[in-house]
Order: sequence, then structure tokens, then C-alpha cells
Amino acid sequence: MQVLALALGSEDRDFEDLRERTFEAAWSQVGASYYDASFGGLDWDAVGERYRAKLPQAASMDEVRALISEMIYQLGDSHLALISSDYDPQELIKSWAGGAAGVDACYAGSRIVFYRLDPEGAAYRAGLRDGDVLLEIDGIKVKAFKRSLEKTGQPKHVLNYSLITALLSRLRTEAGDKVDLLVRSPDGKKRSLTVVQERYQGRETEPLGRLGRMPLALEASILENGAGFLRFNLWFPAVMPEVRAFMAELPADAPGLVIDLRGNPGGMMVMAGGLAGLLLEEQATLGRTTLRSGHMNVVGFPQRRTFHGKVAILVDETSVSTSEVFAIGMQELGRARVFGQPTPGAALPSVFFALPNGDSLQIALGDFKTPQGVSLEARGVIPDEIVTISPVDLSSGKDSVLIAALNWIHQTN
Repeated sequence: MQVLALALGSEDRDFEDLRERTFEAAWSQVGASYYDASFGGLDWDAVGERYRAKLPQAASMDEVRALISEMIYQLGDSHLALISSDYDPQELIKSWAGGAAGVDACYAGSRIVFYRLDPEGAAYRAGLRDGDVLLEIDGIKVKAFKRSLEKTGQPKHVLNYSLITALLSRLRTEAGDKVDLLVRSPDGKKRSLTVVQERYQGRETEPLGRLGRMPLALEASILENGAGFLRFNLWFPAVMPEVRAFMAELPADAPGLVIDLRGNPGGMMVMAGGLAGLLLEEQATLGRTTLRSGHMNVVGFPQRRTFHGKVAILVDETSVSTSEVFAIGMQELGRARVFGQPTPGAALPSVFFALPNGDSLQIALGDFKTPQGVSLEARGVIPDEIVTISPVDLSSGKDSVLIAALNWIHQTN
């Protein structure tokens, strides 16, 4: 019994030591790296003392994580988060492991609706259709997912984005994984179905920092009415050669170009300036990131051959980070008209730091402001034309956002 008591005491001391080192590392790293030295008016030393006093009450690492998360969320930025090494799959995003279902999702009001189904994909073969509203996934109601995310304390302006990302991640795990869905058709009928994920066959990104490989998709085409259409799912350098090739082939007299950024969560911010350079006649700044020391501009440098026609940009609640930087920059410069749904406002550049317990801490390094000096965080991009999304329209193959953009492109001035 005495030996057992000593062992338990040793484990307790080890936990207390790890608990303290993890907390101190998180607090001090934010203090050293967060872009705003004034911490939005907060006394960061006082914040640390207040939460440090609560630390002895944390009896598990999950409670330590909850305490640190509550502390850093006092700053209210989207790119400031504790990422656990021991995810609760109900609350956090599942990692991609090579699986695919061939489906995307968006919001129709407060409902999550499936769309852009691949007719050759696993989800379509399982019976899922464009316009189906998601009610449950793996037996968990959508509302329960949202309540779990709310408990994490993350900023409210990113909750919708986090919810749809977390739910979709369950359809993008590993080949062979089964996912049970309960959906409601546009006609009101509920259906249960099981999707068996397939092996993803497309292109993948190279690992970047702490990010592993991810699916990389690009669609570039000339629509029947002559307008160009460009969509890619990540702002990664690997897409740029094809983007440049497509823009070089786009006829100068094309009526317009649609850039679809719906579902694009961002990537390398400098790429926003690269794409803008293919659309600008003169050098222009899309915005500025103010760092703790100095600043960094996102600049579009005109290329040898640029497209001078109308440009429409499509966005929604899942267009974040670099997608927002590009959309609002081009909008404020008067070079593009934006269609769709307001974006969350989550465009701060950030880096990841490892903590002693194996978790990662994401810290915002700068505050992005638009060409007109407006902070993008929590505001997001407000489309010039907000377009209503309807499950009925989606079920009939009608993309109301794309249609609105094309109608504008083909209007005579």
C-alpha cells in the first residue's frame, strides 16, 4: 500500500508540473507573440494572474485546456486557439486521412445544406442529393454539435464556419469509413443513409508547417455564355501555374470572370496579391497586416497579360482568411463585385507553437485592415449582392449565387 501511495504521489506531481508548464508556455507565448502589444486594452499580466489562480482546480488536462482556452479567448480573435492533441471528435475537426465522399455543404439560412455533389462520388451513390438538409451525422444532431462548439468559448463570429467544417470533416476521413446521415429532402421527407468513403484520387498539397497533406482541387472553364469560371479550394502555390495558364487563355473579349471562393478556407496570403495582379491595370494594395513591429502589405502587381473585363467573386460563411482578403480588397478597389453570403471575418495571419503537453497554440501575428482602413476581423466581407440560398433551388440544379453573378456580368452598361 505504501509503494502504491508513493507511485500515485509521483504521478500527481508529474501532472501538476505538466499542468503548470503548459499554462505558463501558453500565457507567455501569447504575451511575446500576439500582434497587439496593448492586448486590446487588457492587462495581460493581470489576466495571467487571474487564470493562474484557477489552475490548481484543474484536475485533468481537459480542464487545463478549458482554462487556457477561456483565457486566450478574452482577446476575441479567430486565429487565437488551443488545438488539443487529444481531439474530442464530437467537438473538433477530424483529420483527413485520404477518404472522400464527393460532397460539399453550405448554409441556407440556419440550415446546413449539401450541394456540389459529385455524381460519381460515394455520397451520391449512397442516395444523397443536392439540396438535402443535414439533421444528424453519426447519430449526433447538428444542434448538439453547435452546442459543443459554443462550449469551447471560441469567438461567435467563427462558429458557423467551425460547425460546417467539423461536420464535413466526418465525410473526409479515411477510405472505407462509414458515415451515417439523417437528412431532410426539400419536400420535407426525412431519409437515413450510409456513406462509405472512397480513396481520394485527386491532387494533394505538400505538407506545410504543422499542416499535413490535404485535397487540392481546381476548376477552370469557359461557361456556355462565354464567361470564365475559376474555383479552387485552397490558396496554395501548387494551383498558381494552372491559374496563370487559364488566365492567359481567357479571351480578352470574354464578358467576365467568376471567381468562386465558396468553401475556400484560405492559405498563403501573399497569393491574394498574385491573383489580383492578373486582374489589375495598375499596382494596388489589397490591404495591410499590422504586426507588433512593422507591417506587411498585400500588393497586386500587374502582370504582362491581365484581364480587364468584369470580375464577380462568390463567397459564403466558409470563405475565410486569404479568401476574405482577396474578396474585400478587390471589392474596395472597385475591381470586382461580390455575391453570396457574408463571410465570418477570420483573416488574421497566424503561426502554431507546440506546448509541453503536446497541444498546439495558434497565435494571431497581425491585424488585417482593408484598403479603406477597415479591420476585417469579426466584420467579414459583406457582398454587394446578398443572395438567398434555397434547398429547392439546389435540388433542381440551380446555383442562385452563380446565376446572380452571371446576370450582372451580362448586363449592358
